[in-house]
Amino acid sequence: MIFLNSLPYLEEAVYLTNRLGKTDIPTLSISLQYYHVFVRALYLDGLISTSSVERLLALKRDLDVLCNGILNLDILEAISPEPICDIIYVLRGYFFGKGGEILPIVPSMPNTSLICLLSLQPQSTEVDLVIDCRSLPGTSGIPFDIGFLREILDILKLKFDVHLVLDNVSTINDTIVVSPRTDKWGVTAFMNRFRDIAYVSGGSLLRIENTRLNIMNSNMEWFEDLSAGAMYKPPSELDYLKLAFPRLYSHVLDILNELWTSSSTVERLFIERLHEVLGDLTLELYYKLLRYGFILRLPSPGGYVVVPSNKGLRSLLNRKRSTRRGEQ
Repeated sequence: MIFLNSLPYLEEAVYLTNRLGKTDIPTLSISLQYYHVFVRALYLDGLISTSSVERLLALKRDLDVLCNGILNLDILEAISPEPICDIIYVLRGYFFGKGGEILPIVPSMPNTSLICLLSLQPQSTEVDLVIDCRSLPGTSGIPFDIGFLREILDILKLKFDVHLVLDNVSTINDTIVVSPRTDKWGVTAFMNRFRDIAYVSGGSLLRIENTRLNIMNSNMEWFEDLSAGAMYKPPSELDYLKLAFPRLYSHVLDILNELWTSSSTVERLFIERLHEVLGDLTLELYYKLLRYGFILRLPSPGGYVVVPSNKGLRSLLNRKRSTRRGEQ
């Protein structure tokens, strides 16, 4: 069902909108089966590049091991190389809640805001989901990528009765409810139906039946538009090493500390040191330290050397700060 120009009052409903005067804090704790959809949303919002898309998708196998089937932004940030981890850090500042009945559209990431709807678990089969597709302040047109919106709708319709709120429609291929705020003479789909539209008023429900336009009274109640925005809370710093290497944390911390103390080391010597500590796990750990962006492998006249990355240094710094706070 499509509602024009206003949000309808529905008793059992979840709203994605910035026009109800308040919002709940959303979450991106979605099933990992939708992880590729999440990555696409980041790309469509211009948050990541094409190469970052590939790197994020490659981390799916790691998330399958580290997460319990549900996307965890803390873990994703910990195992993402720079600058992707910095993007996930920003996401944590917006999507740190448990969801609710009124979820916001973050203006700078509208497609990612759609993803939070995939975390919803309806308590009954009669839950309505209302997505506000009207233009955001300072913009024109639907805020979401059209193709992506259709993909999300296909998923959500398996769980919810999904309705859209639009500024305008070009065709009548769904049930349309006209609100009191609608200028019926300005609706594109009504342009060639002036004789029928004369009988349309606020609250009218329009549906094509057997090629004929059927107009009924819906007795719908409507919300008044009241602006509200997404809340941003600076995220806390994470212990990346503990999240990325839960079973080998102390060993990895010691090795990275040694590397920081020496500033750099020949790759062969670094691998030998790993083997002393971890034995058969040496190759796996070295691969992950590189892949997660904790260390860098750089060419030199004498062969490759290994140095701590910015992310690796930040991990050590956050650990030291955490230790100091624990001692106070």
